[in-house]
Amino acid sequence: MAQVGRPTKYDPSYCEGVKEFMGQGYSLTAYAGEIGVARSSINEWMAAHPDFSEAVKVGQAKRTAILERGLLDGDSGPKVTARIFALKNAAPEEWKDKIAHVGGDDADAPIKSELTVKFV
Repeated sequence: MAQVGRPTKYDPSYCEGVKEFMGQGYSLTAYAGEIGVARSSINEWMAAHPDFSEAVKVGQAKRTAILERGLLDGDSGPKVTARIFALKNAAPEEWKDKIAHVGGDDADAPIKSELTVKFV
């Protein structure tokens, strides 16, 4: 049966490419821009190609590692803030703000926010 629609731009070499690129701290959307495709194409490839999906997961883990390494290296100022923000989005299950009302159930009580980091 003939394929209908535009042929895919997917290339199996993207598996190594995405791991390497994200391992430098870049996002998956940035990788899409780097190879000249839309982020939606990346999402489609992840659904259609299990090897690529796994490579993206490895790339995301490498991205988190480099962001954490930079944070722990002792930089200060705007870079730290930027890395924390990036980590909250890159690894929300481990980097998230915990919000709690100081006054219990009192809706008008002040809100206390703290960063909760869980290393596993």
